[in-house]
Amino acid sequence: MTVTESLPYVEAVRRRLEIEEHGVHVRTALTLTTNLSLAPAQLWPLLVDRAELAQWYGQLSGALVEGGRYRLADGAHGQVLELVEPHKVSLTCEKDGSADPVQVRLDPEDDGTTSLRLTCTTLIERERFDRYGPGAAAIHWEIALMALAAHADGWRACVTVPVPAPTREWLESAEGIAHLQAWSVRWAAEAIAAGVDESSARRGELATAQAFLKAH
Repeated sequence: MTVTESLPYVEAVRRRLEIEEHGVHVRTALTLTTNLSLAPAQLWPLLVDRAELAQWYGQLSGALVEGGRYRLADGAHGQVLELVEPHKVSLTCEKDGSADPVQVRLDPEDDGTTSLRLTCTTLIERERFDRYGPGAAAIHWEIALMALAAHADGWRACVTVPVPAPTREWLESAEGIAHLQAWSVRWAAEAIAAGVDESSARRGELATAQAFLKAH
């Protein structure tokens, strides 16, 4: 399997990147959109119920109510800004001194499925962006969407094979490595489309893939 092959778990997600220059920082807005074979009301508990979240995203403590604060096992934490059942979750994700706004929208489709759109806005140090591009932040969300789809069987309409949970073991496998590389390629392409120099984007693609491979 190579990164030039069509990988169904990669193709199940559409991506968009917006970039703004802020002096020594770069603000990126990452948008990932996918269609899931469940109605918004069926997906909603998977996003706001701690027991459900623990099954596919990770252990979480705190209160998932408007104004409440939460903490994940990896140290990330934040505040719930808005909950509009069963259509919108807005919160902050705070780690390493930054507070990134994250929004998840669940929009119903005529066939009973849901268009899920996740947007995360991040202020990145210019040096880090020049090294990794947008992929360092984006691949975390790629893995999260794959985990949700695997848990909920949400890609059964567009992926003809079972979706594996993206565990550490899977990410370290040949299939997992191919997907990490493919995600890096996709976000490098989005960076180029957003105006990043191609050579810089390709360096970021390689650095992002290598960083995730070392981490896993």
